[in-house]
Amino acid sequence: MAKCDACGLREAKIHLSIEDDQLSLCNDCYNEYMAGELEVELEELLESFSLKDSEGVVRTFLVETRLYPIGIFMEAKENIEFGYTFAVHGELEDEQQQLLNRLIEKTKKGIKEKYIESKVFLSGQPYESLIKDHFAGRIEYDEFAEGLPLIIIDGRAYTWEEVGRLIMSYEGFQIKVKMYDQTD
Repeated sequence: MAKCDACGLREAKIHLSIEDDQLSLCNDCYNEYMAGELEVELEELLESFSLKDSEGVVRTFLVETRLYPIGIFMEAKENIEFGYTFAVHGELEDEQQQLLNRLIEKTKKGIKEKYIESKVFLSGQPYESLIKDHFAGRIEYDEFAEGLPLIIIDGRAYTWEEVGRLIMSYEGFQIKVKMYDQTD
């Protein structure tokens, strides 16, 4: 884990090439640099929030803001590995508190819909199935599967094989797969 070149305290997540210099910066130092370059003032906003999902489980999200020349990006990432992640994008001149409110509302809506339910056959064998004949999720890298992704559904990681088993009861059906940016 490389440390930030500016503060030396936090993990460097962003690597910049500025003329002949290479900078590795943490999110805070990157935002400070970009705020100066773009003449934008970042507001002090919530760094985390907690919400109840569809089953009443409290989920905590860490908020990360990044300034780009094309706008402000905010992401709410659940504080567990492969949990829920939601994001919004706004213009540089947008009200940052309103952008955060949009992110919180998107998160509330996203964790209220559950796509997979666990059941038990009469024999006692557990299984999972789709609740409403569809699901939404996110694609993540799976370091253990050669070239196959993990699919994050309901804040939980599923292997490509597990997703295959989930949809096998739909054999013969047509399928529609739609990819879209996380800020949509």
